[in-house]
Amino acid sequence: MPFMDLIKKAIFEEEPQVAQSQPARSAPGPAAAAGRPLDPAPAYVPMGTRDNQFYTRLAKQTDLSAVPELAKIEAFAAPLASVIPDKALRYKAALATAQSQGGLTKDAILKGFDALLNVLNSSASTFNKQTDEVSRTEVDAKIAKINDVNDAIQQKQKEISDLQQQVKSMQSQTEVSRSKLQEAKNNFAAALERRRAEIQQQRKEFETILG
Repeated sequence: MPFMDLIKKAIFEEEPQVAQSQPARSAPGPAAAAGRPLDPAPAYVPMGTRDNQFYTRLAKQTDLSAVPELAKIEAFAAPLASVIPDKALRYKAALATAQSQGGLTKDAILKGFDALLNVLNSSASTFNKQTDEVSRTEVDAKIAKINDVNDAIQQKQKEISDLQQQVKSMQSQTEVSRSKLQEAKNNFAAALERRRAEIQQQRKEFETILG
C-alpha cells in the first residue's frame, strides 16, 4: 500500500463513536425539523487547512447531530426559528420546553460537547499510535535495509558501485517518507486544534445562551 494511504488510514480504520449519555427521546410533534443539523460551526479556518482531509473526517466523527442531547435541543429550537429570531431567547425557550417534555437539562447539553472533545482525544491517541506503527514499518524498515546493503558493499567490493547507488536511492525514499509522515502529523495537529477550538467555542456559546 502506498505510504500516504497508510497515513490516511492511521486514524480512519475505526472511527470512534460519540459517547451517548442517554438514548434520544422523541421530539414533540411540531419538531419535524429534528433532522436539521445544529447551527454551523464558527468560521475558524486556519490557512492551509481548508482542504485538510483529517479535519473533514474529524468533523464527521464529531458531528453534533450524533449526540442525542444536542440533537434534541435543536429539535425543540428549530420550529421556533421563525417565531423567535433571537438565538439566545430561542434556545432558552427550547430548553424550557425540552426540560418539561423530554427531561433535557443544561448539564446534559454541555456534557454532549464534552463527549465530542473526548472523541477528538481518542482520535488523537489512535492517530499517534498508528503513525508510530507506520514509522516502524515504513521508515525504520528502509533504514535497516540501508545497513544491510552497506554490509554487502564491504563484502562484495566488485559490486560496490551498484550497491552504493541502491543506498542513495533508499536514503532518498526514506527522507521522502519521513517528510510525508511529518506533514501528515502537522496536518492532523492543525485539524485537531481547529475542531477542538470550534467545539469549545460552541460549548461556551451554549453555556452563555442557556444561562
